[in-house]
This record gives sequence, C-alpha cells and structure tokens, in this order.
Amino acid sequence: MELKKGEIEFLSIGDVSVQTGVKPYILRYWEKEFPFLQPLKNKAGHRLYSPRDIFIIKSIKKLLYSKGYSISGAKKVLWETLLGKRNRGIHQHLEEIKKDLQEALDIINKSLEEKSTTV
Repeated sequence: MELKKGEIEFLSIGDVSVQTGVKPYILRYWEKEFPFLQPLKNKAGHRLYSPRDIFIIKSIKKLLYSKGYSISGAKKVLWETLLGKRNRGIHQHLEEIKKDLQEALDIINKSLEEKSTTV
C-alpha cells in the first residue's frame, strides 16, 4: 500500500516486534508500565503502532537493555525527555505570545501619546 502525503503508516504488533527485536508479550507488558506507550487499536482490537510509538519502544529498549536502567528509571528518563520537548514547545509559544502582546502594547501607547499631544 502506498502512502499519500500526510498519512502515517501504522504497524501491527508482529511487524513492530520484527522491526525492534522486542517480543510481542514484552511490548504488551511495556504498554502497562509506560503510560505514554499507548498504540491505537482497530475495531478488531489489534494494536496499531505509530512511528512515535516505535520511537518510544526503541528508547525503552535502549534504556533497559543497553543502559541498564530499571523499569522505573527508564520511565523517569522518558517522562523527563517527553515532557521536556513538550515544555520547550510551550515555552516557545508563550514567548511568541509575549512578543505579540508587547507589540500591541507599543501600538496602543504610541496611539495614546499621539492623542495626548494633539489635545
């Protein structure tokens, strides 16, 4: 099946297992342990993993098997990483809003100054 622009390819648990080298029963266990790993399910109840899910699975695997983290340690690292990215995006958005508000305030102040000098 060929994907169109903007479409995301979802993989079955078997395909993800082959791609990541993590057995399906471990993937199901990780879904219980890592709340941010929640693949979609189709009408038949089969799991559908997104590219984001696969990234998380590879990250969990690296932390547990290569870096020697415990489940709770890996969970903490991933929470900090995922929330950090989210918070950076929020911070950037807030800075843009702050800039826009400052520009609006400058326009209002300039307008008030012009009105006070003409009166």
